[in-house]
Amino acid sequence: MSNIDRLDTFEIACKHFLGDFSKFKDLISTQVQSLDGLEWSFDKGSTKVCSANEKGLKKRCKVGIKYRLQVELSQVDAETIWSEFSQFFGTISLDHIERVSSNEELGRYQFVANNSIGDEVTCDIYLPNEWNIPQIGILGFVAPRYRNVDV
Repeated sequence: MSNIDRLDTFEIACKHFLGDFSKFKDLISTQVQSLDGLEWSFDKGSTKVCSANEKGLKKRCKVGIKYRLQVELSQVDAETIWSEFSQFFGTISLDHIERVSSNEELGRYQFVANNSIGDEVTCDIYLPNEWNIPQIGILGFVAPRYRNVDV
């Protein structure tokens, strides 16, 4: 069981975050028939370096970690993904789970999970209609931490 709150170094947090991210993508691919067997595009993101502290040490963060897939999903699929999202990320210490429902009438769903450190996962679903290119995207951010050698 991974607990990002206890993962204080950059390398360990990234390793666990990427693993959990991939597990979630695999989970919804088995739970939502429209996603089963499809090839997602993956971007491992990039590492950004923060300003040095008073000792000259710099924290690092990981941005732009993304799984994306152009696929037509239904409203039922979006509800299933929400259910899996809220359960899955709630168990790995991204303890603030939110469903942003303001654009759902336009067929745009957004689910956000984050924690007090600033780690975050966002899942965006665009259902097919005249305003949307049907797709799902899962975006991740690993909050700034020191590297193993700095701790």
